[in-house]
Amino acid sequence: MTIVLKNVDFETLQVLESLKGLKKDLEIEKIPNAETLEAMRECEEILANPSKYKGYRDVDELFEALLNDRD
Repeated sequence: MTIVLKNVDFETLQVLESLKGLKKDLEIEKIPNAETLEAMRECEEILANPSKYKGYRDVDELFEALLNDRD
């Protein structure tokens, strides 16, 4: 059985992946929506050029930067 879904969000894809455990011959063709594609491109850009992006060692450091950026 093959399921083809277009413009699927990440949460729906996760649910569909979990269904594979119930039916071994299930194949899912995933066509992500525009928002997901943009997020994937952004992730690839960050991975390709990590020096262009600020990193944080822990969540406290992240929140401190976010709070200081509001001013």
